[in-house]
Amino acid sequence: MRKTVFIWNENYLEYSFPGDHPFKSLRESMAKKLMEERGFFHEIDLENAEPVTESLLEKIHDKEYIEFVKKKSLEGKGYLDDGDTPAFKGIYEAAILRVGGSVKALEMIEKGYDVAINLGGGFHHAKKSSASGFCVFNDVALIAKLAEKKYKIAIVDIDGHHGDGTQQLLYDDNRVLKASLHMFHRNFFPGTGNYDEIGEGKGKGFTINVPLPPGTADDAYISAFKEVVVKKLEKFKPELIIIVEGGDSHFDDPLVELKLSTKGYSEVINEILSIARRFSSKIILLGGGGYNYEATARIWTITTAQLAGLDMSEVDLLHDCCFTSSTNFVKEKVNEVIKKLKEIHGLLD
Repeated sequence: MRKTVFIWNENYLEYSFPGDHPFKSLRESMAKKLMEERGFFHEIDLENAEPVTESLLEKIHDKEYIEFVKKKSLEGKGYLDDGDTPAFKGIYEAAILRVGGSVKALEMIEKGYDVAINLGGGFHHAKKSSASGFCVFNDVALIAKLAEKKYKIAIVDIDGHHGDGTQQLLYDDNRVLKASLHMFHRNFFPGTGNYDEIGEGKGKGFTINVPLPPGTADDAYISAFKEVVVKKLEKFKPELIIIVEGGDSHFDDPLVELKLSTKGYSEVINEILSIARRFSSKIILLGGGGYNYEATARIWTITTAQLAGLDMSEVDLLHDCCFTSSTNFVKEKVNEVIKKLKEIHGLLD
């Protein structure tokens, strides 16, 4: 057992876009229900999320942008970006509560917890002065900035989309290692995250992007993770690992064409846990994307059990039947990416 806390607030459900928009808070409530049915909260503590303060938001976002979100929140119409993130009445309050949950997770780590989980977080597309990709404020970059005075931090982002906002906000930061594995081609949102984006200034070499072709399944994904990200983490020796676990890398996701199974996700989490044990790292788990809600809820429930050290027989039935396999064409493409990244980041054996 690892001392674990789960951050929640029933008002998380207010962060849910109207109409046929793919981002719905149903994912989080489904995951929590699966956990309750299996008695997770007899072993895991529950802590209430509270809204983040505006002064903390200003550590990474422009005041003018914050005021713009407030205005659109009152109007309840239009968009906060070029068309992906619609405004609705109360979106400001909904967003600052979700971000506040991630700040609370960090507070719980500082109070002695080994693992803190905020599935309501993971808004990795939000930038300094704009919303993007369903994300209003960037909790990932914020808690990294708040924590870096005390910890060496690694962000491991396994969402199906590149964490471009987090990268932008921390690109020159050498106290935070940023690793993102994501589907990549120039016409796929957000169009960033190629292997040659490695940071700038003192942060050069502290951003590692693993761009994966459509069709990347468990075998090739895990190979890339072990050969590149694990080796980079071993060299960095993190004291705090922030995981952004979007469920949209799953093979049933409607927006992303990666082919990870729940078993593939579990293998990645086991690799992270191995690193955490070696370096006595604390862990914060955040949510992210995931547009097949049932699959995302299962992924998050399984991962929570792993991180907390619960009896895994409780979640066995939530797993997909088997590991997935990539085509030879995809394997060759991923191997090319691995080779390039090992050269760029000095990871050659």
